[in-house]
Amino acid sequence: MYIKRLNRDFVLLDSSLIAHKGIYGHYKRNNKEVIQNSFESCKIAIDNNIPFECDIRNTKDDIPVLAHDNTILLDSGKKIKVNKYRYIELKEMLKNKCPSKLEDILRYNNGKVGVVVDAKEAHIFYSKYRENLSRVLNEYALKGEIMLQSFNPFFMLSLKKHIQNVVTGQLICRGKTILDSFRAPKTIAYIYERIISLICFIARTDVINMENHSDIVWQKRTRLFISKYTNKKIVGKAERLLRKIDTTLYKGMKKINKFADKMQLKLVKIAKELTQKPVLAFTIENEKDFNKMENLFIVNYIVDFSKYGVEEYIKRIKK
Repeated sequence: MYIKRLNRDFVLLDSSLIAHKGIYGHYKRNNKEVIQNSFESCKIAIDNNIPFECDIRNTKDDIPVLAHDNTILLDSGKKIKVNKYRYIELKEMLKNKCPSKLEDILRYNNGKVGVVVDAKEAHIFYSKYRENLSRVLNEYALKGEIMLQSFNPFFMLSLKKHIQNVVTGQLICRGKTILDSFRAPKTIAYIYERIISLICFIARTDVINMENHSDIVWQKRTRLFISKYTNKKIVGKAERLLRKIDTTLYKGMKKINKFADKMQLKLVKIAKELTQKPVLAFTIENEKDFNKMENLFIVNYIVDFSKYGVEEYIKRIKK
């Protein structure tokens, strides 16, 4: 009753690899850096006939724009939040740094390649945003393949009656989640998100989206404020102690992280067996990642070769 089967074949789930945040990195042709998740990075993917993934957020006037983070850095060093300003205000402040509208890149694509849209701003209370996003997706889903995915199963559930001909995906990985909306401690949010996002059939999505994460880096939160009046011996001992604590914690977290990754694979397998849904894996960056995912019931991969540069990225993704 809860399982929604795919009603037709989608090339996105059985085609060339999908470019993560478009094709970005250093571009030899014009000797400049192409910014990830920008109109240009998506355009390069389209022009090379490569399906791509892009992240979107919501402006104050409920326009979906290409943005991974909610904050953008101004030249002055000040950070501004995307959802606190109308799109016209963002254009005035950011000039050529202003994020592009999702609608603009979908219009340029015009159904040429498959597009995966990752809704970062996924609050169930944003009804106007949901309406605008649904309108854009429905219009361009008639011209080509579009997948909408999110971490929040309740957001995906709230969209079901608004979108047609759009593939839907439930993201499963460590990261921000529903609890983040309520400012829950991150540790609790991470654990809870693992559990709730695995119940993806509640949201009745078409696809399970599993993220492949590399080992987390333990970041030291304790800081020492050193002044000329501080006893250097005491400070030195404190720093050595903190480094020791950090190393111990990092090793412990690394083990926990590896165990969590193994559990995630097992849980995704269970979710797949329960729902009979295809699994899409991202972000794959090297041969080691591909080997890890080999024979793991995955139908396609979202890959990221940005560190190799645009030309090499295209070459690798087209192999």
